[in-house]
Amino acid sequence: MGSNSCGSKEELNKGGWTADEDNLLMAYINTHGEGKWTTVSYNAGLKRSGKSCRLRWLNYLSPKIKRGNFSEEEDDLIIRLHKLLGNRLALSSRYILMKYLLLS
Repeated sequence: MGSNSCGSKEELNKGGWTADEDNLLMAYINTHGEGKWTTVSYNAGLKRSGKSCRLRWLNYLSPKIKRGNFSEEEDDLIIRLHKLLGNRLALSSRYILMKYLLLS
């Protein structure tokens, strides 16, 4: 199956994350920052793969993630792009991403 970077034969946790695991990962990232994901799991005391830690951080725990509904301005932008480009989602996404990168 998958390999563990620390070299142990110990089984990795699979499935849903617990609140304790989330707290361990957040504390580690807040102290040491994002880095080499293959060692984060071992150093943070988690029995997860580096990929699992990276995905959990980037998709759920990172404070950069915007949650909630779109603003009126965002809704208007999406509607205007749809009128201009149709259902070409990838192209629309590039315009939206560029807008937010330039504003950041």
